[in-house]
Amino acid sequence: MKILARLIIWDLKIQARNGIVTVAIVIAAFYTGLFYLLGLRGNDEILVALIFSEPTFMGFIFTGVLVLFEKSSNTLQSLVVTPVKIWQYLFAKAISLSLIALIICFAMIFAGHGFRLNYPSFLAATFLSSVLFVFLGFIGVAKVKTFNQYIIVIPLFMAPLSLPYLNYFGVTDTFWFYILPTQASFILFRGAFENISAGESIYALLYLSFSIAVTYLISKYLFMKHIVRGE
Repeated sequence: MKILARLIIWDLKIQARNGIVTVAIVIAAFYTGLFYLLGLRGNDEILVALIFSEPTFMGFIFTGVLVLFEKSSNTLQSLVVTPVKIWQYLFAKAISLSLIALIICFAMIFAGHGFRLNYPSFLAATFLSSVLFVFLGFIGVAKVKTFNQYIIVIPLFMAPLSLPYLNYFGVTDTFWFYILPTQASFILFRGAFENISAGESIYALLYLSFSIAVTYLISKYLFMKHIVRGE
């Protein structure tokens, strides 16, 4: 655990040095400013839609950027001769990026909604969604070599996982979207502002946790095969 803690701190320093923290803050400030300019304060549905993009879209994109940068500098290939385990590397990235997402999302929710909310539900929604999309980012970046190639990969993941937006805004009411882990994310985000049933909470927490476990195992396999071994 000491190695993992050190990796998390190191990753946070690297992300700050590479401007990732700055970009995340600028995006959050832009969303918040836009929210005020359009007079949408108190419109929790729109606020959740904006906040959802911070740990998900940004987590996915930033993961790809960091991995491509470290791949080009041959940092990743050196992992095999260090005491660092693959799981430690993956979780360090997931936790460090999720911590940044938490800070940014809490700032956005305080600015756009206020301080009265269900903190455990919002915390779980933000952190679990971020970790999930970081692991998805590892899966998406495993075979690509340049950021231009990664741009092509992004919509292949984001388009289907964004479908629960339709359920959230009442455009659709289909049970099939519950197969997607992002439906669970929206349920927890909704639980930050209103009461949700125990069944919904259990489904959301368990399904997000299960999805994280599956994507972690896939990302670990692809990371070893295509990035560390270079197959």
